[in-house]
This record gives sequence, structure tokens and C-alpha cells, in this order.
Amino acid sequence: MPNGGRSWTRPLVLAVVASSLVSVGAAEEPDRPDFSGIWFPSGRPSPNPPLTPAAEKLREQYLAEFTLEDDPGRYCIWPGMPRAPWGAPFPIEIIHRPQDVTMYWEGYGMYRKIYMKEHAPPPPPVSSAMGYSVAHWEGDTLVVETTHLKPYPYMNRLATTSDAHVLERLWMEKREVDGGVRTYLIDEIVLTDPKLYREPVRFRAEAVLRPDMQMLEYTCTDTLWEDYLEQRGLTLPDVDALPDPTED
Repeated sequence: MPNGGRSWTRPLVLAVVASSLVSVGAAEEPDRPDFSGIWFPSGRPSPNPPLTPAAEKLREQYLAEFTLEDDPGRYCIWPGMPRAPWGAPFPIEIIHRPQDVTMYWEGYGMYRKIYMKEHAPPPPPVSSAMGYSVAHWEGDTLVVETTHLKPYPYMNRLATTSDAHVLERLWMEKREVDGGVRTYLIDEIVLTDPKLYREPVRFRAEAVLRPDMQMLEYTCTDTLWEDYLEQRGLTLPDVDALPDPTED
């Protein structure tokens, strides 16, 4: 009987201890939100930040040469970051996995990948409209840093240079709307680009969860815009050539 007792008791004790450890680990795992779903922009932020003196001169020159007919949006140039969330009136689909967040915009067919820092993100690729984004959690808030943005030299919009740095804080909240409860995704954005702006540009964008919507196809090409600029004899300003006041 003693040998039999030990034979049954030891596995039982180990099983209880293992079960307790699993329970403790589960209790320590934070309750993080899942951003997956189809969202629709709710409100359009229109920041008007103070420009540096050199950027102000560049803007005056731009407005003297370019008209509304020259707007890049008419030629499907990606707004990219930090303008994309959540300005254009088109739905955004988010696929949220532990290792990354993928965003797809119906408008302009824009695509963005946000890598989670703890999952060994790949090295930055070439500069792009959406840039290179790495995130970490602070409680139930996703904090995202974006770099490696290519210049966006359209001075009648929120222009950016390739030195731009974007910091975002994203979280979800419930609100009572028209007698029901709706889910909103909040995105607080801070743009730092000292060649263009005298101070960090802060704005807030929101989107509402719309499970009733579907994504549609939206196609475009940059060639139309490039051909149009050539026909008009227009040259886009070189925003990257602006002086950096932080280097003085």
C-alpha cells in the first residue's frame, strides 16, 4: 500500500501544482483589446500647425503655383501616415494578431503593417507612404512609433519630410449613440517634423466599428499624377532640403 500510495499521490500533487501555475500565468496575462473588424472614419481632423520660416516661404510659393486642380488626391497619391487615420470617407479593415496589426484602406487601396515589438519585428524596409511601424502595449492602449516615411511635399495639406516621426496611442471605447452602444477606435497622433513645424503636431482621429459594411475594390495609379505635373510644368517642392532648426 505505501508504494501504491506514492505511485498515485506524486502525479496528483504535480498535476495540482502545474494547474496552479497555469492559473497564475493566465491571471497575469493582460486583457488586451482586439482591433479586428471593419471601421469607418468618424470625424476628420484638420490640424493647422505653425510652420518654420523656411517652410512658410515654401508654402507661399506652392500656393502661388499649384491650384485645387493639382491636388494629389485627384490622382490617387496615397495620403499615407499620419494623414490616413481616419480622414478619407472609406472603410478600413483591421486584422489584429498577437505579432502584428494589418490595416487595409478601401480608399486608394492603402495598406499598413504594425509590428509588435516583443515579436522580433523585421528590419525597416525602404521608406514608404505608411513608413515602418513598431508597437507595444501600455495597459489596454497600443503605442505605435512610425519612421521611414517618404516625403509628402503637398504644402496645402499636412506635409511631411523623410525625417518625420509619428507617435500614436490607440484604444477602444464604448459610447451610447441613438439608444444603442457603439464601439469606437481612438487614435491620438503626435507628428514631429522640425524641418516643417515649429512644434509637435497633435491631433485625434476616431473610427466607429461597422460590422455591417463590406470592403470594395478601389484602384488607381500614380502615373496619371506624374503625367499631369509634367504637362503643367510643375515641380514639387523639395521639403527634405529645408534646414533643420534642431541642428543649430
